[in-house]
Amino acid sequence: MQETDRQREARKRWEIYKTAGQQAHLQGQIVQSELSWLSSLEEAETLGEASQQLVISLEGLSEVYWAQCKYAMAAPLCRRLLRIYETTLGTDHMDVAVIANNLAMLYHSWKKHEDAERFYRQALAIKQQHLPENHPDIVTLLASYARLLYETNRKEEADMLKATSPAFAQTWKRSGTWAAHK
Repeated sequence: MQETDRQREARKRWEIYKTAGQQAHLQGQIVQSELSWLSSLEEAETLGEASQQLVISLEGLSEVYWAQCKYAMAAPLCRRLLRIYETTLGTDHMDVAVIANNLAMLYHSWKKHEDAERFYRQALAIKQQHLPENHPDIVTLLASYARLLYETNRKEEADMLKATSPAFAQTWKRSGTWAAHK
C-alpha cells in the first residue's frame, strides 16, 4: 500500500515531536516531555493501530506519566500497548512480558495489588519460558512479586516463593581481578 502525502507529513511531524519528548525527558523537563509525547501520539493515531509510531508514542507517554505518578493516566495506555503487542506479536512474546511487568509495577505503586499480581504472574510466565531461571530479569521480577506478597500480608506465600525459586539462591561469587594481591 502506497503511503499518502498526508501520512508522510504525519510521520515527519511525529518524528519531531517524539525527539522533542525524548530530549525533554532526558533533561528533566517532564511537563514539556508530556506535551511533546501527546503531540506525537496525535500524529501517530493517523498512521494506524499497529504502527511503530503509535507504539513508541504510547510507551513514551506512559513512561512520562509513570515518572509523574499519574498512574490513572498511564494505565490505559499500557493496557492498550499490551493488547497491541498480544495481537501483533503473540501472547508469549518477550515484549508482552515487558509491558505486563510495567503494568505490574504501575499497579503495585498505585496500591492496586490485585491488578499488580495478575500482571506480575503474566510477565513471570512469559519470561520463565524464554530466560534461564537465574536471569536478572526473573530475579528482579520475583523480588518485586515477593514484595507485593509481603505488602498484602501473605508472608507464607512470599517465603515459599523465595524458598522454592532457584533465582533467590545465594551463590558464591569471585571477582576474578585478584586486586587484593596487588
